[in-house]
Amino acid sequence: MIIAMFKFSLIFLSILFVSNQAIALSGEDISKKISEWLITENVSGKPIFSKKSIYKDCSNDLKMTRPFQNYKTIKVSCPDQNGFEVLVRIKTKKILPIKTNIKNTKKFKSIKLKRALEKNDVIELSDLELVLSEKSSNNSFYNNKKDLVGRKIKQNLKMGQLLHPRHLYEKFDIQSGDYLSIVSSVGAASVAVSGKALDSGNLGDLIKVQNLRSGSVIKGYVKKNKIIKVYR
Repeated sequence: MIIAMFKFSLIFLSILFVSNQAIALSGEDISKKISEWLITENVSGKPIFSKKSIYKDCSNDLKMTRPFQNYKTIKVSCPDQNGFEVLVRIKTKKILPIKTNIKNTKKFKSIKLKRALEKNDVIELSDLELVLSEKSSNNSFYNNKKDLVGRKIKQNLKMGQLLHPRHLYEKFDIQSGDYLSIVSSVGAASVAVSGKALDSGNLGDLIKVQNLRSGSVIKGYVKKNKIIKVYR
């Protein structure tokens, strides 16, 4: 009878020991948690900690903090009501670089021609294409299509050409060859006829224009909306 009870006690203690081991945290478990945390901190290091040490299980996630400014010592805490704290030495190697797939490369805007143009052609919006490039050498002087629409080119240009000021005539409110309205005032009345600019000019400039009805050449002042007021 005594022998039977002794055997039963041994079996009970064995089951209890195995059960406690199953719900306990080993030093190996804690070391693994520390290593995983170090990776999130971009630190390469190895915990100097006995893997055979046994700690009671923690129902919450273990918390890792640095008690000092470096990573040579890490404090591991179990935030349970009756949790535990342990300081672990770390053999650090180096801080790992942060990996990212995002390239912070500067992009340059450029304006290219979508088709070939000939000398004295006037640029239209449909002739232009906005492109992005990582090379500054591929950057044109202009990056806004509106700055180029209506400009007249000085030379033949091929498709894909980057546009620069040297390719264009100076920008005027009225370019030579533009069609416009010639306004002549007679007393309180005004008469407007169609005309063609023979010079280029900006607002207020005195330029030559041709009356398309009579063919005569007269002078007038440049006004807004391509209007020429006859000079008298």
